Amino acid sequence: MNLHTLRIFTKVAEQGSITNAASSLHISQPAVTAQIRKLEREIGAKLITGKGRGIQLTSEGKFLYEQGLRLFQLENQIDNKFKTFLEKKEKVQIASSYISTNYILPPIIASYKLENPNIDVYVSLGNVQSVEQRVLNYEVDFGFVVQSNINHEDLSFEKILDIPFWFVVHPMHPLANKDVSIFELSEHDFIYRERGSSTLDLLEAIFYTHNCPLPKFGLQMQGLLESIKVVEAGYGMALVPACSVTETLACGRLARVFVQQGEINQSLYICTRRMDEREHPFIHYLKNFLMKSDS
Repeated sequence: MNLHTLRIFTKVAEQGSITNAASSLHISQPAVTAQIRKLEREIGAKLITGKGRGIQLTSEGKFLYEQGLRLFQLENQIDNKFKTFLEKKEKVQIASSYISTNYILPPIIASYKLENPNIDVYVSLGNVQSVEQRVLNYEVDFGFVVQSNINHEDLSFEKILDIPFWFVVHPMHPLANKDVSIFELSEHDFIYRERGSSTLDLLEAIFYTHNCPLPKFGLQMQGLLESIKVVEAGYGMALVPACSVTETLACGRLARVFVQQGEINQSLYICTRRMDEREHPFIHYLKNFLMKSDS
């Protein structure tokens, strides 16, 4: 397959228009159209169809576009790696979900930078889906997620630790510091997270596993800290990672509700590309750091 032709097709798919792609690439529209037709003949499948003034990708076109994006992201990554080799300066790019970004990675990154001052570290925040996509597209070296699509054909997931989750309430709440059955929680107002949140998935899994009705809907908050602030202000109950409320509990601004059905944990995974055979030095450092912290 001709990479020049694939690059043109990828630009057309990205722009959603042959006209816009031609303008962006500084070539004529007929030349772009000819290259697309040539590519379709080469692979034996139709890639685009007309849609108003733009184009629409066929299923084959969508697949080729996704693979083209990954290929050219890899090309950019190779270019950037060579630049860092020439500059004698390395770069680590990480995509991470909220919990690991705010509560797990900071001390590890700080320690890593103190030992490796010439290595630049970049951390971007995203949800599970966006982290996985950025790893797939070679936009980052690896990612951290608190739930995983472990059967993904192109990604590998390695569990590195369990994150305890606690039910918390205001100290004046009737369940504050009580040891209760999970069925009792269903009777109280709850702060729900937004759909797509791994914390909401965890909450639903806990109650469904015990064949128990979900807690009463109090309100929905988008964001962990926002949910904690509402509870701290005196309303409802929330399920939160223990690391996010340790100081608040110690100060007496929140209280735990102890559930008789046992500990609640969510696993943190390192997300890498299956084809990456060598373990990244930062991942090796992180594992050693966590082992020392546990000992």
